[in-house]
Amino acid sequence: MQLTKIRNIEGFGKDETSGAVLSVDQTSLIAYKQKKKKSLAVITEINTMKEQHLEISHDINIMKQELKEMKELITQFLSSHKG
Repeated sequence: MQLTKIRNIEGFGKDETSGAVLSVDQTSLIAYKQKKKKSLAVITEINTMKEQHLEISHDINIMKQELKEMKELITQFLSSHKG
């Protein structure tokens, strides 16, 4: 691929084979890659937090069910030992 500079436009070149205008600005490319890497890290962190939230919700639901069962047992015990 051979690029020709485009007059009066910095950071771009024209591919003579395909006619495509391409960015040749390495600074922008590096900045883009860094931004993308940070975005992927944030997405990973969000997904981890979602998984933790689901686990905590599940644990809370189990605890609610266990408390309900304990309440029922205490009620039965107290009812059978009245009088």
